[in-house]
Amino acid sequence: MEQNDFLKKQIDLLGRILGKILSDLLKLKNNGEIQDIIEITNQALINELDLNLNEILYLDNNLIINFLQKEKKFNIDHLEKIVEILFNLGYDHDSKYRINILNKCQTIYTYLNKNSNTYSSERIMRIDKISELLK
Repeated sequence: MEQNDFLKKQIDLLGRILGKILSDLLKLKNNGEIQDIIEITNQALINELDLNLNEILYLDNNLIINFLQKEKKFNIDHLEKIVEILFNLGYDHDSKYRINILNKCQTIYTYLNKNSNTYSSERIMRIDKISELLK
């Protein structure tokens, strides 16, 4: 029983950390340069979750879900938060990583759309928007 409580606390903590990183990203996005935002977000991911943005960006799209779920222990809720972080990094700004970020987002959103128990019209809109941006 203690082990289940510990795992639940760890999963909850991961969700809160991802939420905090997303919140900080959205604040920075309003008044920062994209390169600074990417560096600050990456540093937060490394410090808090031992997750380097470069690990995600240079990973083959077909392996991203497996990597996040198996190696980083992300569940569906965590995937929703990490893809929102990635989407915000890649959507508005024209960084050298934009296409790669959007491709990762498309892969994760498509996976979530098929595997989440929750329907999300925002997720559908983002998939469509990413498809449009990648044309």
